[in-house]
This record gives sequence, C-alpha cells and structure tokens, in this order.
Amino acid sequence: MTENREPLRNVLKRMPVPPLRRGFAGDAIANAVTQYAPPAPRNVFARWETWMGAALGAAAAVIVTVVLVRPGVPVADSGITLALDESRTVDVLIDSERTLDDATIRIAATGSVELDGLEDKREVRWQTHLDRGRNVLSLPIVARSAGNAELVATIEHEGRVRRVAVKMVVRSPRPKVA
Repeated sequence: MTENREPLRNVLKRMPVPPLRRGFAGDAIANAVTQYAPPAPRNVFARWETWMGAALGAAAAVIVTVVLVRPGVPVADSGITLALDESRTVDVLIDSERTLDDATIRIAATGSVELDGLEDKREVRWQTHLDRGRNVLSLPIVARSAGNAELVATIEHEGRVRRVAVKMVVRSPRPKVA
C-alpha cells in the first residue's frame, strides 16, 4: 500500500473557501476592540491612594518647615552667635577674581554690634590693595545689645561694587534660677 504524502498545505490550498457573511469583518473588529480595550479611567480623586499620598506629602512639608524654620529663633546665615558685651574678631572673606589696586573698602556694623575700639563708630572706610584670590579681613566687633546684627563689607574698584555680609545674633544671658 502506497501512501500519498502530499503536504497538508497543498491540500488546504485546493479546498473551497465559503464566502464571508455580510458584516463579518466589521463585527470581528468591533469585538476585538471592546474585548481588548483598556478599562475606562477611574476618577483619580475617588481613589484612597491619592488621598493617602496627599496626606503624607502635607505631613512631610510641615515637618521640613518646622525643622528648617524654627519659629521664634532668629536665623543666622553664618552661624555666628555672640553673648551680650562679648568682643570677638570676625573674619570676612573677600574672594577677588583679579588684583585690585586702590580698592575702597567700607565696613558697616548694623544692628546690635559695633566695631570694637572705634568709639561708637559703626562705619569705617579706607583704600587698600587686594590680591587675586582669597583676602581675609579680620574685624574686631563687640555685642552691645540683644538681637540680630550684620557686618557688611563693601568693596569698590573702577566703578564695580561688591558686598559681603556676615549675619550674627546677640543673645542676652538667661536669668539664673535660684
């Protein structure tokens, strides 16, 4: 007995194909679209995850605000805190891009500090030479009253002006408890 080993593909090609019914293609596409379409989006504000995230974000914002900006505590940018009537030398760094001959420097003490040894003067001015790079001015100050203070160095040279400020806080001593 001999078997006919004609490939299945060739047999299927010779089979008659019945005609498609009317609307078959449209129905097939409509069915595929509705069956595999992603679900309709839900209202984001109706989800509990949204409200939990909002609550956690608000709590984190409050904590950061309380830690960074402590109410009632004056902020000192440079971290210099003085006691009442304390004398101290404060260094002011002037970083110059180039050498400055005949630069005018003006130092002003504002608030609760003044320049020590200058008989109640709050401002001094002089001309000097500044080297390129780091220049340090060591300024003697004394704390006269409690509160915020600032030491401002203004450098003027050939029409250009630059300011360097050092913020300070003067604290009054706490009363001793008997």
